[in-house]
Amino acid sequence: MTGFPMIKHMVLFRFRPEVEADRRDALLREYVTFPQIHAKMRNLTLGKNISRRDSTFEYAFTVEFDSEADLRDYLDSPEHEEHVVQRFRPLIESRAIVSYEVRSGVVTDLFS
Repeated sequence: MTGFPMIKHMVLFRFRPEVEADRRDALLREYVTFPQIHAKMRNLTLGKNISRRDSTFEYAFTVEFDSEADLRDYLDSPEHEEHVVQRFRPLIESRAIVSYEVRSGVVTDLFS
């Protein structure tokens, strides 16, 4: 299924200063293969922050799911535990995670 409503999952993060570029790049390369492992993921994006105004976070990761249940399946998966919780988080200095429902392509129904 694609379309609306959908769940958008967003992670903003900064690596610890001591993380070497090779290690960082290997983890990021692995991250972008997640839709091959988790069929319910779609429209994955990963990018480096280019803003000159705010450099709180270095990278942004977004992915979409058709439902909250699909997001929970991903978050509870052994692959998420092994890659994100055990290998990725220890290398992260700071992060912010937001998951939200999108009900239309333009405006969310925050006020209903």
